[in-house]
Amino acid sequence: MSPTRRLKEFFTRQPVPSTAFQLTPSQLTGVHLEGRDHRSGRHIILPLRPGSLEPSFDRTNINDPAHVSARVDEALAKLGVRDGSLSLLVPESIVKSTILSFDELPESQTERERLFQWRLRKHMPSLPEDIRLSADVLSAGRPRRVFVSVIHRPVLAEYEGLFARRGARVRDVGLATLSLSNLLDLPSEPSGILINIEEDCLSLLAIAAGEVAFFRSKPFLTDGREGRSLARRMEHAAREINNTVTFLEDKEKMRVETLWLRAAPGGADEDPASALKPLVPLALKPIEPSRWPGLKAREARILAPLLGQLA
Repeated sequence: MSPTRRLKEFFTRQPVPSTAFQLTPSQLTGVHLEGRDHRSGRHIILPLRPGSLEPSFDRTNINDPAHVSARVDEALAKLGVRDGSLSLLVPESIVKSTILSFDELPESQTERERLFQWRLRKHMPSLPEDIRLSADVLSAGRPRRVFVSVIHRPVLAEYEGLFARRGARVRDVGLATLSLSNLLDLPSEPSGILINIEEDCLSLLAIAAGEVAFFRSKPFLTDGREGRSLARRMEHAAREINNTVTFLEDKEKMRVETLWLRAAPGGADEDPASALKPLVPLALKPIEPSRWPGLKAREARILAPLLGQLA
């Protein structure tokens, strides 16, 4: 099992269910796969009221619980999910992730977690005490590289509670960018950067020789109407992408050959991929998930992280 495949079960280690949801500031999406081969399914894309969900690592996220809960109820009903377990992709800005290197790792899982927490708090001294930690060892060589992520438990409880009140259990929690990597045939792909552009943030996942080499997620600067424009967001994205390519090639000695792109569709007149294309040094290779009959291309781009989570 590849490291990126392991990472999709982000905070638990159980088989992935056949139903998954993603919450972003503007919408709730869901997919329920059907059939033994999962070649058919049902999906929903429901808008959220502006301001009802505002992602934050350590503050209240759901500002309008009644509205968001009603949307969750509607989604569960439309997908025919009455109870049971599901996967949930949360906004990337509510999770802090980094890759740490170690000469040696303790054999004991408890000692490893203590070591990871100690190293994390050196990098992030303001971390709250009440966190849930996930760690995946990426390689067996030296140094040992570990992908470590933390989420504030009270924030996670907000999201889990939306589904628990209807008898559904969030069995695994993931991030859209990591799930998208499951749509790539990594062993046969060249080294590159997976770019995921959501409405509120940009995430970059560098992959070399099938291994995660680098991860960064940054919110877009959206002060005022001009800051929220497609052009301004793509300028911000291009700066981060170009800086990351330079860093990986100069500091990490990694040759970046490919830029994979998934850009969540915006308004009817927005085309993030076309706006970004002239601003970056390499050709953009779109991530195209497989579609079942009746699923339109635009819908597939919106649902791509969920399709990767369930892949």
